[in-house]
Amino acid sequence: MVVAAAGYGLRAGGLGPKQYMPLLGIPMLQRTLEALDSCAAVDALVVVVNPEHVEFCERELVAERFCKVASVVAGGAERALSVRDGLDAVRELEGGFRYVGVHDGARPFVACADVERLVARLDSDAFLDGAVLAVPSTDTVKLLGEDGLVAATPARVRAWRAQTPQIFRSAALLAAYGQADDVLATATDDSSLVEARGGRVALIEGSAENIKITTPLDLLVAERILTDRRR
Repeated sequence: MVVAAAGYGLRAGGLGPKQYMPLLGIPMLQRTLEALDSCAAVDALVVVVNPEHVEFCERELVAERFCKVASVVAGGAERALSVRDGLDAVRELEGGFRYVGVHDGARPFVACADVERLVARLDSDAFLDGAVLAVPSTDTVKLLGEDGLVAATPARVRAWRAQTPQIFRSAALLAAYGQADDVLATATDDSSLVEARGGRVALIEGSAENIKITTPLDLLVAERILTDRRR
């Protein structure tokens, strides 16, 4: 599993990258790694961080805490370029992997049961290239035209909000990330790259708690989730 944790998270409103911001005293990225490291469906983790944070992450967040973290590597200027750097590190691991997943370091509430459901879905359908977590949209979605007007309003029942982890057959994901930098830089998630090459990707309903922490409001929601779990 590649954990994408490069970036600076300016919208979170902190003094540094959001992935290191504490959630009830524990850095967000550390909480994410704890969740994945404890999951039997995850064999190895490659953590991708900003180049200047590799040593810090190895020393302060990973150290000897997580037995499944195989390496911490430097990422690129865009998320997809960072994921590609992580996939390069996955290639160097011994044994090879049938599936490779990608997870956002800023989603600390990933559930092992959901990871297992993604793997089970791929196991059950040999024609699938990937499976991703998503939740049904509770809002009506509008598609914006180039003229600034509404171009379309898709049926809400068909609109889902993608989450991570997103897990794929290794060959499909590696081929998708073998494309040119300018193609990767425009990708909004991993699945879109696989889909654009004709890949078949299944949606698996995830949890509303599996939020990506992006804004100060998200931080408040995350702390509320943790507080409720302690009760």
